[in-house]
Amino acid sequence: MRKKIGLALLMCGAAAMVSAAEPAVRVKGIVVEAGNLLPIDFGDVLLYVKGETQPVSHTMPDTEGRFTLTDIKEGEYSLMIRAMGFDIYTKAGIVLSGAAELDLGIITMTALEQGLAEVEIVAQKKQVIYKLDRRVVEASGNLLADGGTAVDLLENTPSIRVDADGEVTFRGSGGFLVYVDGKPSIFSGSRALEQIPSGQIENIEIITTPSARHDTDGDVGIINIITKKHFKSGLSGMVNAGASTVLSRNADFLLTRQNAASRWYAGGAWTERLRKSDFDQDKMTHAGNMTALSHSAGPRESNNFNYSLKAGYACSVASTSFNVDMEGGYGGRMRAGDLGYRETQTVTVENGGLLVQETVEGDYFSRDYYHIDETYFQGTVGFDHPFAGKGHKLSGSFYLKYGGDALEYFESDLYNKANVRQQGHRAWEDEYRRTMRSNLDYVCPYRPTGRVEAGHQYYAYLEDGDYSMQFWSPERQSFYRRDDIYNTFYFQRGIHSLYALLADSYKAFDWQAGVRAEQTHRVLRSSRKWANRTVNRMELFPSVHLGYTFPHGHRLMASVSYRTTRPALFYMEPYITYRDYYSAEIGNPDIRPEYIYVYELNYHRNMGEHSISATLFHRNRRDKIERLRVPYEAGVTLDSMANVGNDYSTGLELSSQLQPTRWWSITLNGSYYHYRVENELASAGGRDETSRNYELMLNNGLYAGKNTRIQLDGNFVGPSVTTQGRTSAFWYVNLSVRRQMFNRKLSGTLAFRDVFNSARYDSRIQTSNLESSTRIRPFYPLVTLSLAYTFNNFKQKSAGDREDHDLFEGTNH
Repeated sequence: MRKKIGLALLMCGAAAMVSAAEPAVRVKGIVVEAGNLLPIDFGDVLLYVKGETQPVSHTMPDTEGRFTLTDIKEGEYSLMIRAMGFDIYTKAGIVLSGAAELDLGIITMTALEQGLAEVEIVAQKKQVIYKLDRRVVEASGNLLADGGTAVDLLENTPSIRVDADGEVTFRGSGGFLVYVDGKPSIFSGSRALEQIPSGQIENIEIITTPSARHDTDGDVGIINIITKKHFKSGLSGMVNAGASTVLSRNADFLLTRQNAASRWYAGGAWTERLRKSDFDQDKMTHAGNMTALSHSAGPRESNNFNYSLKAGYACSVASTSFNVDMEGGYGGRMRAGDLGYRETQTVTVENGGLLVQETVEGDYFSRDYYHIDETYFQGTVGFDHPFAGKGHKLSGSFYLKYGGDALEYFESDLYNKANVRQQGHRAWEDEYRRTMRSNLDYVCPYRPTGRVEAGHQYYAYLEDGDYSMQFWSPERQSFYRRDDIYNTFYFQRGIHSLYALLADSYKAFDWQAGVRAEQTHRVLRSSRKWANRTVNRMELFPSVHLGYTFPHGHRLMASVSYRTTRPALFYMEPYITYRDYYSAEIGNPDIRPEYIYVYELNYHRNMGEHSISATLFHRNRRDKIERLRVPYEAGVTLDSMANVGNDYSTGLELSSQLQPTRWWSITLNGSYYHYRVENELASAGGRDETSRNYELMLNNGLYAGKNTRIQLDGNFVGPSVTTQGRTSAFWYVNLSVRRQMFNRKLSGTLAFRDVFNSARYDSRIQTSNLESSTRIRPFYPLVTLSLAYTFNNFKQKSAGDREDHDLFEGTNH
C-alpha cells in the first residue's frame, strides 16, 4: 500500500511541475461533425509550414472536440485534420505574427457515406487510430467479419487468440472487461463478444492500460464496443443477415430517426453462432490403486445464441442532454457431443501377499449435452450537462440489469454398444442475477490544455440460486436424486469507487495521471457452511499515461496501470458439477484476486497513406488464477481454479498498414512475447514453465473495380503453455469477397475460412497422475454468406485488443 501511495504522490508532483509553465497558445479550434455539430474527439490535427511536407506541430482533440497548438513561431502555415470516417479537412494561408492567438472557431468535417471508404480507393479509412490511452480498431474494413460478431472484428489485432471452445485470450490472458458504448456488456468475456453482431459495430476501442476513470477489473484491460448510431436528419436504417455451411445464422436491424433536438432508435438481433469439430482424445488417470486409460473420438458442436430487442430515446433540453436505453432478450450457449469411448481400467490388489493387477475393458458411446440460458432485461438513464462558456461538464447515469430464469443444465450418458444406458447424470443450476451501476462524473478545465476529472462510481452484483443432480441407477433403470450434492448459494459483491485524474499538454508533450480508490464488500453463502466467506477490502489503483510528438510525425507513448482480476462466482462454488461423463469441476472459496502491473511503450508514425506502430509491454501478475486438472475417479478428471503463483509476460507487438498501389492495401501484424510462470502448487502436478509465443497475420485488401473488394489473409499462431501443459502451433488462410450493388445500398460478402483445411488444435497436459492429449479438427469447409442493406442514406457518427482462430469446439476436455 505504501508503494502505491508513493507512486500516486509522485505522479501528482510530476503533474504539478509540468503544469507550472503556461505554454503560449497560438492556434485553437473546435472540431465537429457537419450537420449535427457533435464534437469529434479523435483523429490528428497537423500544422505544416508553407511548402513543407512534415508537420511542425501535432495534437488530438479532447472530448469536447477542442484542440490547441502551442509555441508556434511566426510564419505562414497550413492545417490538416484527419479523422477515421471523415473527409480530410485542410486550410491553407494561416499567418501567425507577433504573439497573437488565432482562433479558427468551429471546424466542420463531413462524414463519409456508409460503405464509401470501403470501395473508393481515394478515401480509405485508417484501420487503427492510436490515442493516448487506447487503440481504436475501425470495423468496416474487415470483410471476414461480415455476418459475424465482435470476435471476428478483432482478428487483425496482435496477441489475441481464440481457443477451440471460442474462449478469447489477449496476451495470454482471458481477464478483460467488455463494454458496449461505455457501459458494461449484458454478458461477460468471450461470450459478450460473440453476442454482438458485427453489422451494428462502428469500431472497437482496446484499452490495455486503463486510466483511473475506468474499472480496475481485467488484467489485460477493457474492450469497448462502439455501436453504429444514425445522426442524419430523418428516418434511416440498416438490415443485416447471414448464414454459413455449419448452419450458423444471424439477422439484425436498426431503425433510427433524428429530429432537431431528439433522436430515437429501435433494433433487434437474432444470432445462432454454431461451431463444429471432430474431437479426439487419449487420457490416462491414476487414482488410488486404479489406473484408467481411455480414448474418445467423435463430433462436437456448440451454439452461442442470442435473441434481443432494444430501443432508446435521447433529447436536449436547453444545454442538457438526456438519454434512455432499454434492451431485453434471451441468450446463452448450447454444446453437444456424441463420442465413441473405449476405456481400460487396471486395479492393483493384494492376493496372498502378492500384488495382482486386474483389468476390465469396455466399449461405449459417450453422449453429453449442456444448455446455459438466461432471460434478461436492462435499462440505462443518463444525462450530460455542459456549463456554458466554461468547458465544465457534469454527467451521470444509472444502469440496472435483471437476469431471470437463468438455468445451467448439464446431462451426460454412457451407453454400451447395444445402446443401453450404463451410467449417466443430470444437473441443474437455477438462479437469478442482478447487476446495478451508477456514476457521477465531473470535468473541470483549469486552462486551455489542462483538465481535472473526478467522480464516484458504484457497482453491485447479486446472484442467488441452487444446484441439484440426479444419477442413473442401472438396477432401477431410472435416475435418482443425490441429496448430498444438493446445494444453495448466494453471492453478492459491491464496489464503491472514487477517482481523480489530471491531464494536460505542454508543447508536444501530453500526459495524464490518476488514482482510483475502491472499497469492495463480498459475501459468499452456500449449504456448505464451511465455505461461507465475507470479505472487505480497500485498495488504491494508480495509472500514468505520457505522450510526446516528435518532428516529422513520430509519436511516442508510455503508460503504467495497476489492475486486478476479482474471482467470479463459478471460481468459488464449493460443490462438484459435471460438464460431461468424464469431466467434473469444483470451485475454490478461498481463491484470491490477481494483482497486475502493466507497463507499455508505444511508437507510432503516419507516413501519408502508410503507418507503422510498435508496442513494447511487460505484465507482472501476482496470484495468477489458473484452471488445474487432477484425477477424480477412474477415467474422470476434476478441474478447479487456483492461485498457482506468479507469471510474467514481456513482448513486442508490431503493426504496419501499407498502400503499395491505389488498388492494394496491406496490413501486417505480428507479436512476440516471452512468458514465464512460477508455479507454487507442486502438489497439484504443476511446474514452472516458460514459453516463447509468437503470431503473424498478413492481410491483403484488393480492389477489383469500383464496387468489389477482395480480402486474403494468412495467420500463423505459435505454441503456448500453462503450468500443466502445452498447446501446439497451427496456421490457416482466409479468403473473402465483398460486392456492393444498387448504389451501394446493398452489399454481399462471401467468406471462406481455413481455405487449405490446415487448422489443428493440439493440446497436451502432463502431471504425475494425469496425462491427456487432445486433438481437434474444425468442420470443413466453413463458408459464410452475408448481406447488408441500408436505406435513406444511413450514416453514423464515427467514434474514436485479437486474432480470431475461432474454428474449434471442445478444448475443455
